[in-house]
Amino acid sequence: MKNVVQLENIDATEFKNEIINGVILALKSNDSLLQLNEQSEQLLTREETAKLLSVSLVTLWDWTKKDIIPAYRIGNKVRYKRSEILKSLNQKNQFGEF
Repeated sequence: MKNVVQLENIDATEFKNEIINGVILALKSNDSLLQLNEQSEQLLTREETAKLLSVSLVTLWDWTKKDIIPAYRIGNKVRYKRSEILKSLNQKNQFGEF
C-alpha cells in the first residue's frame, strides 16, 4: 500500500517546519525507548538488588542459589540484570509463591 500525502496552501517554510517538528518528535520518542532499554540492561550490585526487591541479602542469596533470580559473576563480584529481575518476578507472580 502507498501512503499519499497531499499538500495544499502551505509555503516552503511551513512545510520545512512541519518536517523538522516531526523528526524531533520521532527522535524524542526513540530516545526515551533507548533510555528505558539502557536502564533495563543495567547491572545491579547485590545491595541494589536486595533494596529493589525489599529483601535481605540472605534472601537474595537464597533466591540466587535456587535459580529464582539469575546472577552473573564478574571476577569475585555478583551482579544482577534489572530486566531479568523484573522478568523473574513476573514469572513467579504468575505461577504462585517462591
